[in-house]
Amino acid sequence: MKIKHFIKLLIVSLIVFYVPLAYAETTDSNLSTLNVGGRGEVKAKPDIAYLSFAVTRKGKTASEAASLNASAAQKLIDTLLRSGIAEKDLQTTNISISPVYKRDQPNDYNDYKVIGYEANNSIRATIRKISDVGKIIDIVVFTGDYTVGGVNFDIDNDDNFEAEALKSAVSDAKRKADIVASAAGKTITGIQTITVGSVGGERFYGGYAAASADISTPVQPGELTVSSSVTIDYILSK
Repeated sequence: MKIKHFIKLLIVSLIVFYVPLAYAETTDSNLSTLNVGGRGEVKAKPDIAYLSFAVTRKGKTASEAASLNASAAQKLIDTLLRSGIAEKDLQTTNISISPVYKRDQPNDYNDYKVIGYEANNSIRATIRKISDVGKIIDIVVFTGDYTVGGVNFDIDNDDNFEAEALKSAVSDAKRKADIVASAAGKTITGIQTITVGSVGGERFYGGYAAASADISTPVQPGELTVSSSVTIDYILSK
């Protein structure tokens, strides 16, 4: 009998070592509980993209740099609107004007001289049709001297995917709890508490390499992973 009991304890110890579980006797309520963590994931195709563009212009004075940058930024905005992007889907994310310095003596780090100013303007565009991403990149690049900062893919409404990920996380926790409870000679009789962890997804962030005028920029959105986690305190039989 002692050998059998030792084997049972050894099995439980090994299982607890490999999964985030905790077995405890709840003294205040005289309940035996088992704390289990579960994780669920769902793969989904993105249905929305975000493109970031930057406009940079230089001038001898701050006002000149700002004026040149404003004209270039407006041209970019007009180009994006003509490409089919709604005005509500364009957002300015950064505006800055900073001096440009030059040293008279290359090795004299204290001798700085202002030789002009640089103005920057960053704009983010929401693309609601994934197949248009490459076309819009090409239009912007071939329109003027603009920088494409990158493309982000996302899911516009991922509530359904989050729900599926949560269900999967709960099933994962129950599977682990059943294994440990069975090995310990107990059964699950109820749930004491459930804590829902973070729900999120792995979003894709891509850079951009300029294409030649006769080649359309290829864009592959791939798949996104929507994940969720739960922690459940199960009540065990006495």
